[in-house]
Amino acid sequence: MCTNTTIGSVIEKQYNNYKVQLENGIYNAKLKGTLLHTVTNESTFPCVGDVVEVSAHDEILVIEHILKRRTQISRKLPGKATKEQVIASNIDYVAIVLGLDGGRNYSDRLLERLMTVAWNSGATPLVILNKADLNDEAEYVKLQAETIAPGVTIIVSSVTNGTGIVTILSYLTEGKIGIFIGPSGVGKSTLTNALLKKEVQKTRAIKLKDKRGRHTTSSSYMFELQSGGYIIDSPGIREVQAWAEEEDLDNVFTEIATIAENCKYRNCQHQGEPGCAVQIELEKGYITPERYDSFLHLKKELAYLDRRKSEKNEYTEKQHGKKFSKMVKQEMNKKKALSNSLNS
Repeated sequence: MCTNTTIGSVIEKQYNNYKVQLENGIYNAKLKGTLLHTVTNESTFPCVGDVVEVSAHDEILVIEHILKRRTQISRKLPGKATKEQVIASNIDYVAIVLGLDGGRNYSDRLLERLMTVAWNSGATPLVILNKADLNDEAEYVKLQAETIAPGVTIIVSSVTNGTGIVTILSYLTEGKIGIFIGPSGVGKSTLTNALLKKEVQKTRAIKLKDKRGRHTTSSSYMFELQSGGYIIDSPGIREVQAWAEEEDLDNVFTEIATIAENCKYRNCQHQGEPGCAVQIELEKGYITPERYDSFLHLKKELAYLDRRKSEKNEYTEKQHGKKFSKMVKQEMNKKKALSNSLNS
């Protein structure tokens, strides 16, 4: 083990425990105490994919510093709190995995929501329609997905007969890093095993009643592939609360964004304003009502998220201002007390 400060990559996170990959192996790691107690924003804690500066202390690595992230995929932390949960960083591809075996493992609306999250990451989105051997209309679903994710590579896959595995591997070469995201039960861990050509991730059968998966992956883990790249298998997402910007919707709803350029008003909300080009094309049938409703729902959700983030930042700045004023007042009182004692 190294004794001097060196650079490594976080390959697993379990609460405040980490595994870091160095050139000579994988080691357990802890966050430096001063960082643990001074970092107030959870999104700035180390996550899988982070490149970190570490030192060795008593047979364990200590994370001293996190290098700047070039990309990161996040979602809103479930619940009422407006907090960002970073799933992984420094990724090149976000592979959205959906299942073709029925139930809730694929829907156009779910794909739109996950695409919004993927585009916000700064990485390149991919769509993997898995378990194709269980659906005779896999190619039809692919055509439908192409209208939901225009310009995005869509891969039909099946671990059972090997369909699409080579194609997925072709993206994960020469140090490229990908991450699988999607609901439980769509086969992310099974795909990971297929890419690694060995059983490293536990898998469980889905519930026959509703085709919903059981959580088998409890934390994200980054695996090195023989192809020279890396894949991160992440836990299934039960509730996809987007952490993104309204601008990310333009990449998901490209046809609406293009049409909106012809609206009479630049700030048109596309909900009945005069001269709204989107409304005109909606009435003509060029935009489907389902797609339009999904667009408005996500737009409203992200606008609310933006307001909450702004309010939170204003509150934080106000609290910092109060703390600073209190410190100044305390210092002034100390100087005044010292001056009085010297004069008395």
